[in-house]
Amino acid sequence: MEADAPLDYALFQLSPPTPALVVSGNGRTEKIASGSVKPFVAHLRAAEEQASAQPPPPAIRLQLERRAPWFSKGTLERFVRFVSTPEVLEMANTFDLEMSQLEGARKIYAQGGAGDATSCGPD
Repeated sequence: MEADAPLDYALFQLSPPTPALVVSGNGRTEKIASGSVKPFVAHLRAAEEQASAQPPPPAIRLQLERRAPWFSKGTLERFVRFVSTPEVLEMANTFDLEMSQLEGARKIYAQGGAGDATSCGPD
């Protein structure tokens, strides 16, 4: 498939053995990346919404209502390269860590307080 080929859809396969990003256009399907989809989901609201569904889906499908020249194999390959840079991966990991810490704090406060406030934080 050529890089400028318009896509019918992109599919993040979440199920084992190895998660993958598959693109399909003009009757052809190709895998363009494999590994964790977490960094990708952090940058795509539609993917994040699908991933957070209960129960989680076996795949996240990105598809436009009608074809657009910018939704191509090359666009997705550039997105994969950008999201796979060490700086972006570190930022996504930091974001996940901070969100889990905030969620933990929210649960503590929702249960009726933080306990002994003097034991929280540095001395």
